[in-house]
Amino acid sequence: MKSLLHAVFSGLILGVTILIVNDLMIKEHSSKFSYSLFQNNNAPANYTQAIEASAPAVVNIFIQITDSDYDGSKSDSTSSTRNLGSASGIIVNKDGYILTNYHVIMNASVVGSTIFVQLRNGKTYQASIIGYDKRTDIAVLKVSTKDVLPVIPINLKRKPRLGDVVLAIGNPYNIGQTITMGIISAVGRSGSGVTNLNTLDLSPGLQEFIQTDAAINSGNSGGALVNSLGEFVGMNTATLSSIEAQTNSISFAIPADLSLNIMNDIIKHGRVIRGYLGITAKDISADQAGYKNKSGIIVTSIDPAGPATNLLRTGDIITAINGIKVNNLKQVMNIIASSMPNTSLTFSLIRGDEILETSVLLAEQN
Repeated sequence: MKSLLHAVFSGLILGVTILIVNDLMIKEHSSKFSYSLFQNNNAPANYTQAIEASAPAVVNIFIQITDSDYDGSKSDSTSSTRNLGSASGIIVNKDGYILTNYHVIMNASVVGSTIFVQLRNGKTYQASIIGYDKRTDIAVLKVSTKDVLPVIPINLKRKPRLGDVVLAIGNPYNIGQTITMGIISAVGRSGSGVTNLNTLDLSPGLQEFIQTDAAINSGNSGGALVNSLGEFVGMNTATLSSIEAQTNSISFAIPADLSLNIMNDIIKHGRVIRGYLGITAKDISADQAGYKNKSGIIVTSIDPAGPATNLLRTGDIITAINGIKVNNLKQVMNIIASSMPNTSLTFSLIRGDEILETSVLLAEQN
């Protein structure tokens, strides 16, 4: 009997101990779980700080034109003007320089048109065009004011990564500043910029895009794509849309580093200065007949008025530039575009059974 009571008593102690340990474990895990979902003061985790840091620097852009037919008969002071369009822009430094897309301001050349930018707090300023680059669809505006302007946080050391949470800030459909959220779906999406038809060309080209599933609508162009810290990641530019394909959540932004580099060139020179070779070419595919075990690009045509005329020929294989081995068309385009006009580049070629070198003096790309 005594042994039976001892066993029962021991079992009760063990049971209580297990319950206490389990309770402590549950509390410990619950505490960790709560911390992951809630921040200070038990408030739900959010992106308020990121928005507060970046959104004030994203402006609404309006292009207005004076109506020449207005006879002054209406008392409404706005009846003499009409909007040509509205979109977004990003204040990138305290001097009042604003990044936006070229296609946002392309109609501003109309006589009598004026560009206005409006801050999140409602203040409105007149802006002037410093310059633009059609190739990358980037334009630079400037406002002159003694006011202290909000500036987008910039950290180019933090590179955008696949899966990063991003916020798209802009003025879609002119309804006012709006923030949408998504992730980075792809980086380094190659493209050739925006064509004359205002269509994004995703064929291999000089430009790289960030792809995101954050909602980007008409009017978001020129707005900011920021990370969860509110840092400038890219400039919202285009959305892939097709009625036939019924595409959704495929949007593109110009990376921050490219946007800022182009902006600096425009501020310094009034335009972007790029070298021009005057050829079209394509990559050599691994299984292409006659080119086994060869890397480089094959020249498909030559601009008769370009600098490569009489120096390069259709069918030439370019294998190196200034001794640097080339593997694809994008690499060649980057080398040429980053070289200043009147720079001499030496091309290593395979022409039929010959291996030779020739130098070409680059022109300036129009």
